[in-house]
Amino acid sequence: MKRVLTAILLLSAAFFRSYGQETPDSTAVYDVFSKLSENLSVEQSDTLRSALSAHVGRNERRSAEGLDEQTFRIRIYLDNGQKARGGSEAAAAKFRRLYPGVPVSRTFSYAYYKVTVGNYSSRAEAATALKTIQKNFPSAFIVRN
Repeated sequence: MKRVLTAILLLSAAFFRSYGQETPDSTAVYDVFSKLSENLSVEQSDTLRSALSAHVGRNERRSAEGLDEQTFRIRIYLDNGQKARGGSEAAAAKFRRLYPGVPVSRTFSYAYYKVTVGNYSSRAEAATALKTIQKNFPSAFIVRN
């Protein structure tokens, strides 16, 4: 989603720039979509090009560090008691009934039964969903996937 918004922003900035001041010496031609079309080129200022290069560099570093695929989920159940298995099954069933279509995952790790739901690309998106989910699961919290 972020990539789509970034592409739209870049295209709209290039479009409006091309109809603004005509100063060919202060712009650079950069073929953004060379793999998509040979007839499309975007004129952009050096400032925009350096911002784009910085953004690409940050994404490459995040990818190299393994941070590009981090998502957030909401943990609605965590217990290690004698009835934890049944409790996790009940929590997952209740969640599926209340929120159909939202992914639910039950796991067992280090003597804990866990029920984790959703798959959110940002903490803000997960926080919005958490407010709704906490009405039925008051102990729910956000976890990094």
